[in-house]
Amino acid sequence: MTHVNSRAFGEAITVEMLDEDPYPIYARMREEFPVCWVPAVGLWFVTRWDDVQHVVTHPDLFTADVARSPLRRALGENVLTVDGEVHKRLRGPIETGLRPRAVDAWAPGIVSAIAEPMLDEISPRGRADIMEAFLEPVSVLSLGRVMGLGELDANTLRHWFFSLATGGANHEQDPGKYAISDAASSAIDDRIAPLLDRLEDGPGDSLLGAMLRDADGRLRPRREVLSDLKLILLGGMQEPGHGAGLTLWALLTHPEQRRKVAEDPTLLADAVEEGMRWIAPVGTATRQLVSSAPIGGVTLEAGSRVAAVLASANRDERRWEQADAFDIERPRQAHRAFGTGPHFCVGHRLARHQQAISLGMLLERLPNLRLDPAEPTEISGWEFRGPSRLPVLWDPPART
Repeated sequence: MTHVNSRAFGEAITVEMLDEDPYPIYARMREEFPVCWVPAVGLWFVTRWDDVQHVVTHPDLFTADVARSPLRRALGENVLTVDGEVHKRLRGPIETGLRPRAVDAWAPGIVSAIAEPMLDEISPRGRADIMEAFLEPVSVLSLGRVMGLGELDANTLRHWFFSLATGGANHEQDPGKYAISDAASSAIDDRIAPLLDRLEDGPGDSLLGAMLRDADGRLRPRREVLSDLKLILLGGMQEPGHGAGLTLWALLTHPEQRRKVAEDPTLLADAVEEGMRWIAPVGTATRQLVSSAPIGGVTLEAGSRVAAVLASANRDERRWEQADAFDIERPRQAHRAFGTGPHFCVGHRLARHQQAISLGMLLERLPNLRLDPAEPTEISGWEFRGPSRLPVLWDPPART
């Protein structure tokens, strides 16, 4: 291996390289350059488990209020771009609507009711891009139902998600990418405004209705509600749909793991957790240093923009044995696919239900499910990673 220094290594990294497959890059960083400046995205990458943990659990030193934040630029100020009392105020209404015990009660019914007719429709076909035909629609429609957006179709919600993701991951500050997210953001504002008008008169029992009012029952500024709605549309559709797709791809490319799930369906929950550890749908948590501080043997100046690379922490050999292996029976310990600290994903319980239920129904209803050898799987992204295409075959039911 040719010796290079940290600066030269970071300068050689392009957005295209990260999008294609960031994991070899992260492995090299963890081994040689655990804190590495990457000019292509204007971020210091922090890649080891302990250092990532330190960054995301010390908001007094590493603030979420980041200059040139693509999430803020694409969505507006939202719960992921603030700290302290403002963060608590914005997070509170969302957290109220997604309490784990309540989610456990209603999520299975919502997800299965959406998934069942889709499987009825595609089962006779014997082949499909399962992302487009099933996993993404189940993800967006179940979240839409929870949010109170049941009148919106899957294609509209998927388009909004992909467009917001284009801007939300735009650390390189590409104007063309922001143009895509800006168009979707304006469309959301226009489409949701009449619904918010109705909900202000009677909020009902949807998550969006709960988000309209603060803890004292007063109406929140509409711009806040819309910004957090866009964040939920982004993260709440990305992690479940792409997480399920990545786990399915992992199972189909690891036949021995697939066989274990078939023999013991209770292992499906472990497969979902391992899938999110192995390939994290959300790759980083971005922070900015409040004051000069050392991290991972490097002293960074105040104002430095830092990517706590969750995806890399989940592959850190210092925490996980055979970290690069997909193993659903490895001893269960916490991963960081949902982050940690004050900004831990409030929708984690719903996302886990969405993935486990949709995958369980898929594996049960489509016998001999397998990758289509004639159509390549396409997986990309570093900030948001998932399959853009996952073509599969199965044995359709016999015609009668």
